[in-house]
Amino acid sequence: MSTDVQPIDITDSAELLDLAEEVRRSGVTRLLKRGEQDLALLTPVAPRRAAQSRRQAAGDKRDALLNIIGISESAEPTDIAQHEGEYLAEAYTPARR
Repeated sequence: MSTDVQPIDITDSAELLDLAEEVRRSGVTRLLKRGEQDLALLTPVAPRRAAQSRRQAAGDKRDALLNIIGISESAEPTDIAQHEGEYLAEAYTPARR
């Protein structure tokens, strides 16, 4: 079976156009049958503008991995940036015995 989608203009077919519009509005895929025989699936697709806007909106959001920063609790200090100098001094100070 070919994976290329071949378009068919249904502008002049009122029944097909009505069915396609109903599928687009409802967002529900429909199985087309002849008696008991399955013939085809009619699947809604997102309008090109809407799909493009979603991609642009997703591009404006922060990276998904960066969004998880800070969602958990930790016993480690959380004010590292404010006290960076103190922490570095403590880390590099030789231990006294």
